[in-house]
Amino acid sequence: MIGTLVVVPNIVFLLAMPFYVAVRTISPLFYVLAGTAAYFLPGWAAYPVFVLAALLDMALVAMVAFNLPMGDAIDTLGFLATIDVAASAFYVALILTMVGMALLTAWLVNRFRSDVPLASPTAVAFAALSVVGLDSAVNQPFATAKPPFDSAILQNDLTAARIAASGHNMLFIVVEGLGAFADPQDRALLSQILQKETLGGRYQLTSGTTRYSGSTTGAAARELCGHWGSWLDFLGDQPFDCLPRRLSEKGLSTQSFHGYSRDMFLRHHWYPQIGFQRSTFLEDMAADVPSPTPSRCGNVFKGLCDTEIAGVVDAALKADPDTQKFVYFLTLNTHIPYQPSASDRLGCATMAPAIDNRTVCDLTNLWSDLFRSVAVIARDPDLPPTDILIVGDHQTPLWERAARRHFKPGLVDWYLLRSSSQGVAAATTPPASGAGAR
Repeated sequence: MIGTLVVVPNIVFLLAMPFYVAVRTISPLFYVLAGTAAYFLPGWAAYPVFVLAALLDMALVAMVAFNLPMGDAIDTLGFLATIDVAASAFYVALILTMVGMALLTAWLVNRFRSDVPLASPTAVAFAALSVVGLDSAVNQPFATAKPPFDSAILQNDLTAARIAASGHNMLFIVVEGLGAFADPQDRALLSQILQKETLGGRYQLTSGTTRYSGSTTGAAARELCGHWGSWLDFLGDQPFDCLPRRLSEKGLSTQSFHGYSRDMFLRHHWYPQIGFQRSTFLEDMAADVPSPTPSRCGNVFKGLCDTEIAGVVDAALKADPDTQKFVYFLTLNTHIPYQPSASDRLGCATMAPAIDNRTVCDLTNLWSDLFRSVAVIARDPDLPPTDILIVGDHQTPLWERAARRHFKPGLVDWYLLRSSSQGVAAATTPPASGAGAR
């Protein structure tokens, strides 16, 4: 029974453990419980019971990989219809393998059902707990306790009063999956793109890292509302005291852009609640904007292309130049699994890539496409004085152990291009100086 309930359903992850990270914590116990239940059920019932255990196993792996708290993960199941899981060959292969191993385990349980009373429950439980302990030791699952609060907005003292007093527009970009590079040379591949925009004296560039908690909507709670949280915190009908609301009360135009469906995480409901006067999603741009229609980017999360939405954001910043604006742009295309960029500027597919790990190189190449689009916005001669803050939402959720070593755990990078020009209104206080690199 140890081989049937412990080795067989866990063998794929055990063999992959030296090369891939899949935090499973209590998953091995699911199969022991499934085997116990199957013994008291008709033979045919063993198959759906073990398939259910496999689905719970995969759900737990995904929950930890994408930084989803338990409550968020359960509620996220309601949005599965918007996700094209079949677009990822890796995901399809993993699901088929896990379901196949679950069916094999069920068949073995039925085949040796007469031997079940002879098995030692203590030995089976000990073996399963040993797999749990091995997973905890090797994969170092994320701590459940939240770190002390931190954010790029907080580090740079970008309060509503200071933003409004600066007279500058503010473009705030949250980048999907942009973690904190461990190697300064890797980080420089992005920062040097923005550094070029400082040469004429129009901008000053500062950068650093900040802690994070949760998934992408956790980044919105962190940066826009000043606390750890998620989209579930903003589902009430009352307004919430967040940065966009404070800015709108000071007369700024507050706008948001995102290239995915407005229904995902019910953003169309809670964005107005935190103060966005206008929110533009895939449905809006696909219907109303000549470009970026018909382009689509991404893989499982296929939406509009971030680099083309940047052009729409640029137009929004230039419209009505006498009105100060806060524009929030949430990117999409670097969501894991990703679709590599058509332009391999970093030579990821060559014998001399800028980053030796192919996955990290591909992602950095995609991020560099976005940063170049931001640089185009920054150098637009018709752009009113605009401060540009770029920050990652959460640590890059990578499966490969070798790829994960390229990022610092628990941190995301941020970059601030602060305009040196006079704003649309005379500043009543000097601009806050950005925090230096940490």
